[in-house]
Amino acid sequence: MADPEEVQVSSQPSPPSCSLSSSDASSASFPGVPVSLDWPVPSRSREQTVDLLEEVELQIGDAAFSLTKLLEATSAVSAQVEELAFKCTENARFLKTWRDLLKEGYDSLKPDN
Repeated sequence: MADPEEVQVSSQPSPPSCSLSSSDASSASFPGVPVSLDWPVPSRSREQTVDLLEEVELQIGDAAFSLTKLLEATSAVSAQVEELAFKCTENARFLKTWRDLLKEGYDSLKPDN
């Protein structure tokens, strides 16, 4: 599993809060009518966009690798749990058999009334 230090989370700034004027609010209820929110649109060069895309692809690859390792570990633990459950079931049967035998022996030692 990936170390917490290896996980990179990039936080995006949230859009600025806006209050709609009455004319904007009325047009917002009608689909297809543009509403200006005055959010700044960052301008990026093609090179910056490609660099960001490559970074995202690398992070996706790292996440896929980590998830694959996690799945392998989970499968191994699952197999061990199934084996343990089987052994527990066998032990329960064994103990039940002994309990029944001990009860029969105890009952046979009781004096008949």
